Amino acid sequence: MSQAVSGFIGRVRGLGATEASELVIKEFRRMIENAASVSDVLEALDYLKARIEEYPFSALLVNVAREVFGALAERKYKSLEEAKNIIIHELDDTMRAVLEETEGAAEIAARRLSDGDIVLTYGYSRSVIRALEKAAAMGKKIRVIVAESRPLLDGLEAAKVLVEKGFDTTLIVDSAMRFFAREATKALIGADAVMADGSVVSRTGSGLLALVANEARVRLIVVAGSYKLYPETVYGLTVETPALGDEIVPEDLRSLGVQGYAPLFEIIPSHLIDALATERGLVAPEAVPLIIKEIYGEWPPELEPLDNLVARASKRVMDLGEV
Repeated sequence: MSQAVSGFIGRVRGLGATEASELVIKEFRRMIENAASVSDVLEALDYLKARIEEYPFSALLVNVAREVFGALAERKYKSLEEAKNIIIHELDDTMRAVLEETEGAAEIAARRLSDGDIVLTYGYSRSVIRALEKAAAMGKKIRVIVAESRPLLDGLEAAKVLVEKGFDTTLIVDSAMRFFAREATKALIGADAVMADGSVVSRTGSGLLALVANEARVRLIVVAGSYKLYPETVYGLTVETPALGDEIVPEDLRSLGVQGYAPLFEIIPSHLIDALATERGLVAPEAVPLIIKEIYGEWPPELEPLDNLVARASKRVMDLGEV
């Protein structure tokens, strides 16, 4: 059982997967921009690595780190400024791609929605909200049922945003998802990561939505750009999920010795997912290996372990001068 977490996960309550990762990337970029010494750059690299350890299911953070550390390990540079410019260039390119892929995936999902659909969703996902916005722009009237997503309650933020954007929105408790699945005509969720076998990592509770949608024969579409692919998982994913602990237990029960445990992420198996809406099109989960092969040039992809890249990149930076 994982230890309860505070730190980063506690600071991203109410945010979707991409927004939470973007907070880290923006802070990392700020640290690099302000770095005045080799020591400052190394501190920034340590910051990024530490956030991945706190948030191990963020494919975006892992992929950003791979690009940054890989560039520092392999590119030619002779000064601190050149190293900083390489990092900033990689970050800017990645974030442009994230925006483009999010918009593309949302467009594909929106085209699969029909006028009059009742969409069941869970928590907060920028990709899902963009898909709903695009469907509305196409003239489709959509009603949305949002599960609150305990314990982080990011579904409340999703409901607020959807109402502000003009959607007929109903907020429900997580335990009512099976009841409301009978009303739904589609189910949409986002993802923290898409694994190599087509399964998806998402906030705990998304798996319950997948189960009730499957039972009710409601099509489940996961909206996720290619930046959510996590190719390292071809060899399995062994990290434990961050979790909240005793803070979820009322004080009167805690004083009696009742312990709390709320895992924050879970894996939704591919057989419960009808399709993935990506910027490359609507694909079956079984097609994920083909996308990874297209991106990386081979299957399975031969990727250097991230820890090795971190060590090599840090060594190159240290060689620039005294720490």
